[in-house]
Amino acid sequence: MFVYLIAFFAYTAEWVFGRASSFVVEKAAKVPAQAAVLVAAGGEGRVRDGLDDLDGLDDSDGFDDLDDLDDRRDAEEPTPPIDGGDVRAITAGGIAVSTTVLGFALHVVGVVCRGLAAHRVPWGNLYEFTIAGSAVAMALYVGLLFRKNARWLGVFVTGVIVAILGVAMEVLYKDAEQLVPALHSPWLVVHVAAAVLCSGMFTVATLATVLYLLKSHYETKAKLGTANPNSMWRRVPSAMKLDLTAYRILAFTFPIWTFTVIAGSIWAERAWGRYWGWDPTETWAFITWVVYAAYLHARATRGWKGRGAGIIALIGYGCFIFNYFVVSIFVNGLHSYAGVK
Repeated sequence: MFVYLIAFFAYTAEWVFGRASSFVVEKAAKVPAQAAVLVAAGGEGRVRDGLDDLDGLDDSDGFDDLDDLDDRRDAEEPTPPIDGGDVRAITAGGIAVSTTVLGFALHVVGVVCRGLAAHRVPWGNLYEFTIAGSAVAMALYVGLLFRKNARWLGVFVTGVIVAILGVAMEVLYKDAEQLVPALHSPWLVVHVAAAVLCSGMFTVATLATVLYLLKSHYETKAKLGTANPNSMWRRVPSAMKLDLTAYRILAFTFPIWTFTVIAGSIWAERAWGRYWGWDPTETWAFITWVVYAAYLHARATRGWKGRGAGIIALIGYGCFIFNYFVVSIFVNGLHSYAGVK
């Protein structure tokens, strides 16, 4: 956690000392280039129309449905990191990436050591589930960092991971010990491992969704001329790109969550003799599935606004977190294995 904290401060320093990302600069630079092409093609009227179309690039409402998102080639382009015009920003960015990778490696080693100490898979209680799920979230970010150059996301991901690990250490910690008899099953590896994967990916997708809503608000203010020209939101990719990032992560994660629910039902039949009993954890897992299914349906249905779909995604994550912490800790049920005193 200490290494992640260093990474968080380094990412913060990069934001403070850096300038607006080259993503924003490059996008603005497209205007005169496109205008020149339009002049050659047919005169001033077309230039004016072309500039109007380019202004529409910043309109997040124009990308609210999935068809429009997929039609924009800019969404496929990798996002550059924060372009530091200051040597301090460049240094901070290098430290941030290095400590992120180091922290992730130590995180994975810690999860593996926990499993070796317990002589089983390291997700038998809420503490272990939390550290394993946060490792998945960080793995997803590291993948985006090297594949999409998404360093702009680092300050948000590392900040959340530090908070999660802090709660795990101070509130959820439990010594390694053997599991209750009901958990001695191969399904522990399959069912809970799938849930761990989903927890990490849901977290990163939710971060992207929150950033999308905030960036969309900033873009609206920018059109009205009331936005701060030096705002940090200039360094964040467009609302359209953030929205698409969140959607793709959730579209990939939803089938895994579906498998998690189905695998849990099969395990329940083996352990308790019934596939479904409306246990509180089962019920909230199903509610989470329904909400995310509604989100994906909303994205595939024309007429749904981006903000509306984003709010549904946040509700889905809220249901997941409620099940994760509140139900697991405070509600008695067949899944009360949190181990929190």
